[in-house]
Amino acid sequence: MHMAGHAGCRWVRRALMLVLLLGAVTVRAGDDMVRYVVRKDDTLIGLGEAMFADPSAWPQVQRINRVANPRRIPIGTVLSIPVRLLRTVPREGEVVFVSGQARADGASLATGDKVPEGARLETGADGFLSIALPDGSHLTLQPQSRVRVEGLHGFVGIDDAQRASFEVDEGRVETEVAPQKGPAARYRIHTPTAIIGVRGTSFRVAADAAVTRAEMREGTVQVAGPQGGGRPVALREGFGLVARAGKPLPKPVALLPAPDLTDLPTLHERPLVSLELAPLAGAIAYRGQVATDAGFSRIVAEARSAVPVLKIDGLADGDYFLRVRGVDSRGLEGRDAQMAFRLKARPEPPFVNAPRPDGKVRAGEVAFAWARAEGAARYRFELSRQADLSEPLVSRADLAEPDLRVALEEGTYYWRLASTRADGDRGPWGDPVRVTVRPPMAPVPPPAFDDTSMFFAWGGEPGQRFEYQLADDTDFATVLASGTVAQPEVRMDKPAPGAYYLRIRAIDPDGFVSAYSAPQKVIVPASFPVWLIGVPLMMIFL
Repeated sequence: MHMAGHAGCRWVRRALMLVLLLGAVTVRAGDDMVRYVVRKDDTLIGLGEAMFADPSAWPQVQRINRVANPRRIPIGTVLSIPVRLLRTVPREGEVVFVSGQARADGASLATGDKVPEGARLETGADGFLSIALPDGSHLTLQPQSRVRVEGLHGFVGIDDAQRASFEVDEGRVETEVAPQKGPAARYRIHTPTAIIGVRGTSFRVAADAAVTRAEMREGTVQVAGPQGGGRPVALREGFGLVARAGKPLPKPVALLPAPDLTDLPTLHERPLVSLELAPLAGAIAYRGQVATDAGFSRIVAEARSAVPVLKIDGLADGDYFLRVRGVDSRGLEGRDAQMAFRLKARPEPPFVNAPRPDGKVRAGEVAFAWARAEGAARYRFELSRQADLSEPLVSRADLAEPDLRVALEEGTYYWRLASTRADGDRGPWGDPVRVTVRPPMAPVPPPAFDDTSMFFAWGGEPGQRFEYQLADDTDFATVLASGTVAQPEVRMDKPAPGAYYLRIRAIDPDGFVSAYSAPQKVIVPASFPVWLIGVPLMMIFL
């Protein structure tokens, strides 16, 4: 009876302990839990030592999972473990692309650099920075942004869980978040006016001290107030919201649709890429970005404009991707339109020296001249009567010197130039240059004389002025008379008898000055003395 009594007491004590154990399940409100599958030789005490920040916390797991014997757990048992108990493992992001000025804790960043938890990131006015996280997510900082890596770690024994959080103090970031596996995984963006929780999506955030703008490209995020207060708002694909300091979160609004890029060229041949967009209803501005990859993790340039024209400079020749979106009156940026394009602007065409654009020259041998272009070993030249340079009258591809003479008749012509490198790489044609070839200056008719002057008249056009020169030699080394007249005629004092030379040139109303006409020889006869008339009569009377 005594032995039986002791056995009964032990049974009662064990039963009471089990009841207490099973009844004392303590899971804190809001606890995130991970699931762990028990393996051979696992014990709760061993798991505590291997995985927990506080190894002595294993009884909490025992109570939560109603484990009777912490040293004997059947293989395959699934344990629920609060994430707060797990020991963290530091992780690092890696810089996969940097363009312009980008720094971490004041030091310049380069591709391949590691970005640890706690790093303070900053981009300059032209800076783009793309960071790959260990779980495959990407964070891209836009120009003039300041972001702190608030948290970036995994958990001991939980291979597929990562927690990443970023404080965006100022600027713009874009994220491509890999699907978060399990409740331990978490990706958050903190701004001065909002907290954005992500489970796997693509979105943009722009923030400063007073305003946060969030725009969903794909997936869904939860947006809450800065301290997590207030009712969270679900932000779905194609919607955005503006969170302002001290105000409740507004309802999401639909983003502007993607602009139409179908009329944009796929080949650009000038260093300045100019994009004339079709106006988008509701847009007060436009943003364009250029990247070397279709995923836009390698952005190299961007432009923003209040009108539907974007201009992007500084790109090297190559293949690129362009994406454009409209900006609404709230400052929310809309859906992206994307296309590929090629830039082939080099070697650049040379600058034109003569004739100038819309210039005029006299018919005959016309001298074309241009500057030496950087990187050019040879030049191409085309001339046509057609504005589109079809049916060229002259086509040369082997000009080593920056000039060419061509005999041209009166008319309107168009010419253009291109550069060729020594290896045969051809640059694009320059813009067509129009030139008007005027008829040569007509010879000046012989003058009319009176006792004291001589009078010249020649053909001209309305509005022209004329310059004249009179000399006693064909080289006009010594000019005896010169001037400018508004009509195609001039009267001048008659010089001493002898041979002289006159030349004329016209000045058009637009300022074009023609070449001088060929020298016109002028013979000034000797005057016949009046007293010689009476000489024959005197001879008769003698």
